[in-house]
Amino acid sequence: NCVLLLEVIHEPYRQIGTNFLAQDENRDCIMVALYNYVATDEDPKDLFPVGMRFALLTPYMKNSQDDRSKNLMLRCDNPQCIVPYDDEEYVWKRITYIVDDNPSELREKGNQAFTNGNLKSAINYYNRALEHPSIDEDKNREDKIACLSNRAEVNLREERWEEAINDAKDVLLMQKDHAKGKFRLARGLSRSDQSKEALKLSQELLSQGSQDSCSVQRFVTECTRLASEEGGTYNYDGMRKAARTTREKIPFHADFTSPLIAVGVNIQCPSGVSYRGCKALVDIQEGTLVMASKALAFRERDTSEMRVEYNTYETTMEKNSGIHLVEQIVRKVWKCPSFGKKLYSLDAGDYLEDIQPHDLNKINLPRIRAILNSNSFAQVNESHLLSLQWKKFQQTMKAGVSIPESESETDFTDLTNGSGLWLNPSMINHSCSPNCTWSQIGDHMFITTTKAIKKDEELCILYASLYDTTFEERKECFAKWVKPNVGFECACDHCQLLRTNNILRKLTAEVEKAYSQAAQIVTLQGVKMAAAAESILPSQRRRFIFDQFSHLPLRLQHTAIAKLHVLEGSVLKSQKDNLGALASYKRAAEIGYEVRGTGTFEYLTDMWRIVGAAMACDQRDLALTSLETIWNHREFQSLPSEDKRDAFKELTLKYSLPWWLDEPDFGRQKRMEKLISNVLSMQHGKKSKIPRNKKKQKREEIVRRYIDLHSIVTKRN
Repeated sequence: NCVLLLEVIHEPYRQIGTNFLAQDENRDCIMVALYNYVATDEDPKDLFPVGMRFALLTPYMKNSQDDRSKNLMLRCDNPQCIVPYDDEEYVWKRITYIVDDNPSELREKGNQAFTNGNLKSAINYYNRALEHPSIDEDKNREDKIACLSNRAEVNLREERWEEAINDAKDVLLMQKDHAKGKFRLARGLSRSDQSKEALKLSQELLSQGSQDSCSVQRFVTECTRLASEEGGTYNYDGMRKAARTTREKIPFHADFTSPLIAVGVNIQCPSGVSYRGCKALVDIQEGTLVMASKALAFRERDTSEMRVEYNTYETTMEKNSGIHLVEQIVRKVWKCPSFGKKLYSLDAGDYLEDIQPHDLNKINLPRIRAILNSNSFAQVNESHLLSLQWKKFQQTMKAGVSIPESESETDFTDLTNGSGLWLNPSMINHSCSPNCTWSQIGDHMFITTTKAIKKDEELCILYASLYDTTFEERKECFAKWVKPNVGFECACDHCQLLRTNNILRKLTAEVEKAYSQAAQIVTLQGVKMAAAAESILPSQRRRFIFDQFSHLPLRLQHTAIAKLHVLEGSVLKSQKDNLGALASYKRAAEIGYEVRGTGTFEYLTDMWRIVGAAMACDQRDLALTSLETIWNHREFQSLPSEDKRDAFKELTLKYSLPWWLDEPDFGRQKRMEKLISNVLSMQHGKKSKIPRNKKKQKREEIVRRYIDLHSIVTKRN
């Protein structure tokens, strides 16, 4: 219940927070450190000019950098504790009302502040006018309507959708044909998942002959798009183009939750433990969009920090982006108190204190940080790896040498992905046998099924890569998910099996270690995969491990046995048993699909492996079918149209030929190129119209690229 009245006496400057020198009513000076008040795109000098007076509620002091040897300063993390005022009497208006200027003068001051771009002062004046004792008198009716309408506009610009809607509705209650009030109500509804109602209002404005018909017509077009998005139809190409070109302001898109699923419902696992999650209400087909959500808070990642490896949630998230996410969330709760109800519905990890209904509109910093630690998605998703691999390939061919990932300067702006917090996607739990995957376009996240889901089955995604991590590594990662000693235990069938069966757990670890060692030997020593596999896991040992897992369903054999089949296929290929190698690669792909569906880059590499092995067995039809599957995969279709065909050709050569050829072979290279051209021609419903001599030049260019790349890799090894 303490209040400190302060005046800014020196220009503020921005570090992580906003710092400036202030004095109290006794002319005592002290440094003030404010956090979460000034947005990253705002100038603190505009918000805290010299001479500005404000009240600091519940003031406290803290040593700089938590170091007792440093100076003490006033600290404030909560913007709700900052109350600017024009005179000392006004700050006490909640306690003792002081009669202010008349409503008309206050409205004019608000309009002037609005014209000058000072939205905080504008809404302050409109509030004072609407709280004036004489505002309800008949003579002030026009002032009341104008203040409500103008305050609605300020709330729209400040993204306080609910307050804007309420003000606009009050305007229409007093004057039902108020054009600005109706338009502002429509704009607020369009940002609150009520696009159909917004479209109806805007069409009424057009029929009434609105003065600003051009703006209304543009808004009608936008509402039509938003209504379509609320039904699950998105223009992905347009969104990607906007995400690549509109860097400062990410366009708004509506949220979608499929009627086929239930979000945030109670899930009962076989062990008797219950938790919140998402489940299917009916049978759902593979490739179905079940959820699309705009971020509650989003921090685009600096491209210099982008890494190729997949790690859905990174420990670096809090270090690189957490401060910015906290700031965004705090400002949203501050601007729009109703936002707190959505935010505080998310799991807060070990922050077990129940939040009371009357506290939902308050800024609770410890809980906000706990929610971010438990629910934030980090920067790189595995579904982006196709784009990354294509960009990396282009870089390599352009430079003429193999470029280490740490030195890569790939342009990742087409992804526009970053750290963030999403509401409904945060309700989806992890499984090591997921049936959904997530992807980003700008700050919008899409959840898509990767295999058929049965009624009442839980929807799950991956929190960590299956292919690049072992069971023990994932177990350790999840055990400290929120913070050291605070995490969770994966409840999927595979993890439960390994926790209860020591023999299978040890064999799984043995295979994962052997595969990793074999890959290192191939990379560092230039040894063939077959020789590396045979030296680490001899044939007799591989057969024993296969027998131990043979009685299990494919999804429980999991990625370790899929990797073992790849090693087995490499050995069989070296023994000229191409049919046996193809059978092993097909079984690895079958296990991969049962475990993770079609949602990861490994699914594409499995298919490319089959293409190469099928060509080695002269099974052209199988290779052709597999290539058609790859071309039609959603990740290929998500590439920019100008890159799609070239990426398909180049990556197919890169990932298929090594499973067919041990050395560059022009004749066989020509056959693979012809197969690729056939796939592309069939997909476009016509034969290629490239002149024969141009075809020959293109073919020779592709062969030259492959030979160059092969020599680069050999030289590097």
